[in-house]
Amino acid sequence: MTSLFILISSGFLWGFFDLIRKLCLEFLSTSQIVYIILVSQLIIFFFSLYYSSLNISNFYYYILLLIIAVLNIISLYLFLNALKNEEISLCIPLLSYSPLFSMVFSKLLLNESLTMHQYIGIFTIFFGSFVLFSKTLLIKDLLVSPFSLIKNKGAQKIILVTIIWSVVPVLDKKSLLYTDIYFHGFLQSLVGIVFLFVFIKSPLKSSFLIYKNRKQFFLVLSLIIISFLATIVQFEALQINLVSILEVFKRAIGILLALFFGYIFFNEDISRKKILSILVILLGLSFIL
Repeated sequence: MTSLFILISSGFLWGFFDLIRKLCLEFLSTSQIVYIILVSQLIIFFFSLYYSSLNISNFYYYILLLIIAVLNIISLYLFLNALKNEEISLCIPLLSYSPLFSMVFSKLLLNESLTMHQYIGIFTIFFGSFVLFSKTLLIKDLLVSPFSLIKNKGAQKIILVTIIWSVVPVLDKKSLLYTDIYFHGFLQSLVGIVFLFVFIKSPLKSSFLIYKNRKQFFLVLSLIIISFLATIVQFEALQINLVSILEVFKRAIGILLALFFGYIFFNEDISRKKILSILVILLGLSFIL
């Protein structure tokens, strides 16, 4: 029961995190959001070190840490860029590829096995994404849909993000064999900040901290709180669940929330094609469970 609660909580937190990030993109740049997330997580995880053993049991951890930090920065920039220019109800369903990529990486790195039902789920998810980017539900349009998906620049970024976000939880789970979640979160944020300062110019100017209204202030505050909660709950979930199971819950809940949020907050159209594609993707995700 505890495991199920953590999985569902993780799904809702990441769903709301997607919404907050898209709303913040209306008045903040991509770089500003990345800096806010990493700096705030660094500060919060620093205070959480009170609960940490501050121990790393294997030198291999440092290699994993460096890879995770770099991949997180790259994927966050790509995701925010795609989210800013595309509908949230189109972007998030494409992340449903992450459970199937996670299964592959989990098999290679963690020796977590795949079943026939999971293979069926993989092909079902692919078909659902083809429906999503098809012009119509006619067979001729469905057949050329994979090419439309490949040519769409927003979809290209999201699929690349999906691959990265599929391997990162696997690496996180491997890393948590060598340290605790609090020390891992702190070091991950610290390395990410160092990477940003070295390779990416800081957007933190005097005007950066001035908000035009109370709504913007509370959105940034929500961004800080939800980003930390989503991260820490995911770490907890990884310790007691298979990576692919976690990704299924995150994506299934995230897809439904994206459809709802897109309609309520951004006036996005809910077409029959979009609903059908999401139902097919959810069906595929259910096979992976």
